[in-house]
Amino acid sequence: MFEIVKLIWDVFVIRDATRRGQMSWRIWAIAIGFVVFLYGTGLPAVMLYEAHPQYKPLFMAVMALDGAAFVWFMIWGIRRYAANRSR
Repeated sequence: MFEIVKLIWDVFVIRDATRRGQMSWRIWAIAIGFVVFLYGTGLPAVMLYEAHPQYKPLFMAVMALDGAAFVWFMIWGIRRYAANRSR
């Protein structure tokens, strides 16, 4: 039941952000691309490492890449939020 309430709340928040001009097709594309990138790199690396522990260096490299991408995305999001807030 609580999940339904959260989903409904998210719809209103996204709708409000769209009205304010903070949400556009470009933002959606970047966010979806980010999620696809993380799943597309992280999930196969984890599955490979579970089946073949000798690939630990590859697993660590992919996790470092995903961590760096996550930090970059958060910095981009915070900067975008700050720019929209100052308007």
